[in-house]
Order: sequence, then structure tokens, then C-alpha cells
Amino acid sequence: MQDRYAGDIGDYGKIGLLKCLQAHGFTIGVNWYRVHTPDIEKKKDGTFKQNDGKHLIPDNIKECDCSLADTLTEIAKSKNRSVTAIQKADLIPNAVYYDEYLTTEGRREWHQKAMKKFENVELVFLDPDNGLFVKSGNRPVKKSIKYVFFEEVRDYIKSGKSVLVYNHRGRVQEKEYFDDKKDKLQEFVEVTKERIRVITFPKRTIRDYFAIPAPACNKHYEMFRDAFADMMKSKWGQLGVCR
Repeated sequence: MQDRYAGDIGDYGKIGLLKCLQAHGFTIGVNWYRVHTPDIEKKKDGTFKQNDGKHLIPDNIKECDCSLADTLTEIAKSKNRSVTAIQKADLIPNAVYYDEYLTTEGRREWHQKAMKKFENVELVFLDPDNGLFVKSGNRPVKKSIKYVFFEEVRDYIKSGKSVLVYNHRGRVQEKEYFDDKKDKLQEFVEVTKERIRVITFPKRTIRDYFAIPAPACNKHYEMFRDAFADMMKSKWGQLGVCR
């Protein structure tokens, strides 16, 4: 997550989803996987090659959660557009946040501090720029900070947490894409792929959220199932914001 994205349509969906999961009983931890904008995404004059934060929340879907939409839009248009501004807005009451910047060199220590931060929450949301690790994010190059490593997901699961992880949809067939991600989670995280649930937010950019329940915790599995179903039955689903 980069500060320049704060308050865009992506945050609208993710925070709406986290609020729903909280309403179903989860205590929430948010690891932003916060990074400084990599040099490869900047021009020589320091401006961005792509204005990825341009996708503000369109008026026709604001009724999913009017208050949330108004607050995020205000943040996105402000001079203080940042992860910090979202945290201060207290959009997910009592959520625990980890907003330290991730770097290639300090990643192991960064991850351990995050694990410590989330000791007392049930669900940890991981919010990288791109999603779960892929070959094009070869370690230890700087681009790898845009991804969650499968080993990091595994650490949370082994500590008894449930995990929700953001993934940017690649240009592949949907079945191939989901099968690949679930197969890798089953291999590296050691959770059966039948227990992994997914909800998709297709507006502007296709964003998927993979829900991995804590091992042998049927209650968390059911909480994910029911929360996703409620999102689909609400305005979020009716207006096509999620599917």
C-alpha cells in the first residue's frame, strides 16, 4: 500500500469488507504492507509514471456506505492523503494497525514486529500493492516488497490467526488464476484449498480477497462464509461492487 492510493475505490471496497467481517465477530488487524513509491514507478522529475490513485469512488456506488464514501473521498482529495489519515478516521473501530514501512533489507524484522503487533486479534488483513508472491517479484529485488510472501501468511496461520489477503488480478483465465493461488496456498501455508474463500471487487481494477480461516476453526470459516454472503445480498452486491 502506498499513501498515494489512500481513499480510492480500492479502499472503499476493502474497508467495507472489513467492517462487515468485524460485524460478524472478528477482531481486526490491518497490515498495510506500506511502502515508499519505488523509483521505477517515477519519472526523472520525481512525478509518477501512472496516477494509480486517480480512481475515486464514483457517485453511483456511494450508497453502499455513504459515510465511508464521503470520508474516504475527503481523504483522497486532501493534502494529507495517506494511510495515517485513514487510521485517524477510525473507520474500523478498535482495529489494530501496523503501518511501518516495508523494505527489502529489513523484511524479516519488520514481519516479526507485525506478528507481535497482532498477538491479540483474530483476523489479520494483509494489503500489499500487488498481492501474493509471483515469480516476476523475484527476491530479494526491490519489487518483492509489493508482494506478500507465502511464508508470511503461513506464520500467521500457524500462530492461530485467520488471514485475509488482497490480490491484484492478473491477465489470466479466472479458473486458472484461482486454482493457481489456492494450490500454492495449500502447498505453502498447509491449509486445504476447500477452506479458502474468495470475494471479488471488479470495479475499475479487479481486486480479489482470499480468506484463509485459522486451522481447525470452523467458527472462523463460517464467519467468512456468512460475511461474504451478507456483502453479496447488500447494496455492495446489488450494485455490482462485489461478487
